[in-house]
Amino acid sequence: ATGEAQWQKRNEMLLKKGAQLKMDPPLKKDGSIGFDVRFAEKLRGDLAAKISGDRTTEDIVLKSVNELGLFLYYGGTNGWLVLKDQAGKTIDEYTVVK
Repeated sequence: ATGEAQWQKRNEMLLKKGAQLKMDPPLKKDGSIGFDVRFAEKLRGDLAAKISGDRTTEDIVLKSVNELGLFLYYGGTNGWLVLKDQAGKTIDEYTVVK
């Protein structure tokens, strides 16, 4: 999954059109899907008019870093640790006080 996102407000993450979505959901050890995949499926279903195949066709506003990660990666991810800027720094690295 790839895409460009901007943090607009506390509860607004803008995903720019043209983002590529992961299409194969991660499965649990028993082969079933988890809550995170069901949530991602609902998100993708709600936003289906803005998706064609594995790409977004319009900008999409999501409510949080984790919602953005679930939307892009189809679940099984922590957006704070996976999403990175152009220099490779995670969102978590920006928020941790050392």
